[in-house]
Amino acid sequence: MALRGLIATTVLALLGAVPAPATATASHDPERCHTRSWIGGSVDLCGGALVYRDYVYDDYGADTGAPGAESTAPLANPAGDQRYEQDVNSADLVDLSIGIDSDTVHVSFELNALYHADSTVAAIAINTDNDPSTGGGEWPGLGVSSEGWDEIHKFDTGDVAHNNISGSFPKPPGDVWRLQAVTAINGGPVMNVAFRGTDEETAVGTWWEDKQAAALATGDISEFGHVVQVSDMTARVTRPAENTPGFHERVYTSRYTLPPGEGMSYEGRFGRHGETTQVCEQEFHFFGRYQPYGIYIPDGSEPHGMQLALHGCSANHASLIDQPGMQSQFGDKLNRIIIVPLGRGPYGYYSDISERDVLDVMKDVERNYSIDPDKVFSGGYSMGGYGALRMAMLYPDRFAGMVSWVGFTGDCFNGTAQPETGNQCASGGIGNVMNYVRNLRHIPSALLYMGQDELVHTPTWVELNRRFTNHHSPYVFYRHPTGEHFTLGVADSWVKESDYLAPFVRPRRVARVTFRTRSLFDYDKYGIHHDRAYWISRIRGHEKTFIDVGARSLGCGIPEPRLETSMLEGTDPVPWSAELRKVVGTRDIPKHRRLRLKLENVKSLRIDVDEACLANGPITYKVQTSAPVTIHFSDGRTLHFNGIGRYDGKLAI
Repeated sequence: MALRGLIATTVLALLGAVPAPATATASHDPERCHTRSWIGGSVDLCGGALVYRDYVYDDYGADTGAPGAESTAPLANPAGDQRYEQDVNSADLVDLSIGIDSDTVHVSFELNALYHADSTVAAIAINTDNDPSTGGGEWPGLGVSSEGWDEIHKFDTGDVAHNNISGSFPKPPGDVWRLQAVTAINGGPVMNVAFRGTDEETAVGTWWEDKQAAALATGDISEFGHVVQVSDMTARVTRPAENTPGFHERVYTSRYTLPPGEGMSYEGRFGRHGETTQVCEQEFHFFGRYQPYGIYIPDGSEPHGMQLALHGCSANHASLIDQPGMQSQFGDKLNRIIIVPLGRGPYGYYSDISERDVLDVMKDVERNYSIDPDKVFSGGYSMGGYGALRMAMLYPDRFAGMVSWVGFTGDCFNGTAQPETGNQCASGGIGNVMNYVRNLRHIPSALLYMGQDELVHTPTWVELNRRFTNHHSPYVFYRHPTGEHFTLGVADSWVKESDYLAPFVRPRRVARVTFRTRSLFDYDKYGIHHDRAYWISRIRGHEKTFIDVGARSLGCGIPEPRLETSMLEGTDPVPWSAELRKVVGTRDIPKHRRLRLKLENVKSLRIDVDEACLANGPITYKVQTSAPVTIHFSDGRTLHFNGIGRYDGKLAI
């Protein structure tokens, strides 16, 4: 059970919770109510306990107008500008549970991090008659005020082992309460305010705390509160919050952490390369189990598609998605849920634990929304474009299409006379996507580049264009001669690429598998392995270099596509020309129980005979291999070849 669920369950245990009457509760039970993910700012009733679940990493206090508001990177600034001098993130509220046991109220504040028992103050105010005109005023010792409250209770001693501050007080009078709560640095300012609703803003900052920062600047937090019927709490009602359309922050609970296992760091920790002095080198800033992502939910019919929009270097999970054009053209028009993982910070490069974050965000969306698995698309901007290419190339059977806006390739010397050696000019990228274009055989791709790009230079994308031209895949490659790196993001016009990707769906079966991988990309600690594509899996190589699989099955009789290349041009958002390669027809292929493999550096692999339409009969094979290889079939059959060569034969049942 997640820690936040454990704490809330503890509150319920204090209540001696019993099942609610059938007429008073939804179909969800209290344990189901405490799910591992939530929309930031939501409020549940869980077996009588009122549970507020906050945004995370939103603890930047007031917008005082002071300089130095930067959080972790220039494009990921908060609206608030107050920093911790020590114990960073120790006043970041994650979860607030409030329950009534007879004549006692129990409260439990879970924090994102709590390094010292006395570092943080948590306070709750209760307006016992829900009347703003009675009571209210300054919150003693906290520097904020609000209307209407009748009681305030403060707690300043925490449980470091569980990042929790809890306490009890006598049940106040009244039938309808308005609740408010804050967390603050002990002896310092309020950093986080509860009950802000699910529509917090990101117009000034990028951490869903604009309204909080503005209110704390005035000192008046009256607008933030939640009204509850006391009878719902005493009757043990369960009423989970609903998923609502629109733009939100969602938080999920990760199985993986980075030292020290909680909270965040303004400076970050370097990735696997260590400190390289490169621009945008790989770093991770957000360490704990609670990880946020941006999500846009269209108000369309279910199931929805899913669109990754991975953020660029120096940005965060509000990037791209917090724009009306992106929401309209990729969300509403295509009925896709758009998701922007934080990736553990602004410089994760969607590799290692940052890649784990993308995979886990996708899984979290699939668990909580109705998603059509055949309409899942990769996408991203700049560093996110690198991530979009990398995800589609290394997990090709998961995606129906891909879009990369001014995507980095992994090495800025691509296409130049400078040799590509070691980690030279590689910034934080783990692997060069140039070398894996072949993996996109079944993934239609839209790529958009700028003639005056100051970050992804022209020789790089010209070389990438050449690689696409030389491989068998559908794509459109847009060239904008007058655009620079941020032109597309500022214009917020994504019409041509959304139109291009609109009709595509993931193929259920493919005749050909073209897949290159490398053990460099794997990370056992985070459960990351790149060893499968379509009906080929468990791919193992002999050395730490490229592992190439070329496979073709004629068992399904899937027609071969005929591709044709043409040129296009247009003016949105700036003048462009494009090279388009599209499917213009097919060539029928008779069904035969034939398998062809071309293997480079492969030690072993597995073939799913059902997916390849090779089950229940003999298989005629042609295998070309550069090394000894064992081929396992899902029905238990095996082929083994002892060395380099070409092998023809028939595998009996």
